[in-house]
Amino acid sequence: MHSDSLHSDDLIQVSADGKTVWIHSPNDGSTVGRFSKKFGMDVHTTVSEQLQGAGQCLCCTHEPPTKYEWEHFVRLMHEHHGIIVPTDLIDFQ
Repeated sequence: MHSDSLHSDDLIQVSADGKTVWIHSPNDGSTVGRFSKKFGMDVHTTVSEQLQGAGQCLCCTHEPPTKYEWEHFVRLMHEHHGIIVPTDLIDFQ
């Protein structure tokens, strides 16, 4: 078991090793985003939206991302869910 740190009223969760970020919807608590330095990114609609007929994926990739994809993920979280994700949560140095 590893400890995770929570940010922004528990909307943003960062893995202990700093390589994965999960984003949770302020509306229904569902996970609407995941960014992994190993597996890529998933940007989803909320579960509530899916139950009303919306599709799941808004933008999903399945390969190790670059800094550009991280910046794109941050923009998409704000655009689709109004969540401001600090860009320094993932380090590409």
